[in-house]
Amino acid sequence: KTHRYHNIVHKNKMADATENRKLIAVMGATGLQGGALVKAFHQLGTENFEVRAITRDPKKESAKSLVGKVKEVIKADGDNEESMVKAFEGCYGAFIVSNWWEHLDVRHEMKTLRACKEAAKKAGVKHVVLSGLEDSRKFVNNAENKDTWKVLD
Repeated sequence: KTHRYHNIVHKNKMADATENRKLIAVMGATGLQGGALVKAFHQLGTENFEVRAITRDPKKESAKSLVGKVKEVIKADGDNEESMVKAFEGCYGAFIVSNWWEHLDVRHEMKTLRACKEAAKKAGVKHVVLSGLEDSRKFVNNAENKDTWKVLD
């Protein structure tokens, strides 16, 4: 009985350790930036974080190669806000990256990033790192209402 009890206690401690880890969603997990972040988290082997890899095509070999390096690999698309809300649910943090090269269009990139921002807000993400291609300083500095902007209210 003691041995059986010990195993149950051990399992509960393991469950508690997993529950205390912060889940980080990584968009573009099969790309250069997201992939580098997944690799960094995996190499750190930290007990504080787990990674949810987000990809548009989890059937690709590059996505399949992430199994074992991340908590899970899930399908979502930055152009589909609903899929991103589901991808961000339960996450403490998110790395959001645009796929500017696919459309070569800053307007499309901004639309995608707005959808991701709204998804992160709806999912209750606490910390976001955003990476986009276009240098936004000119856009931000020229905005008439820039002093009223809030970050993920």
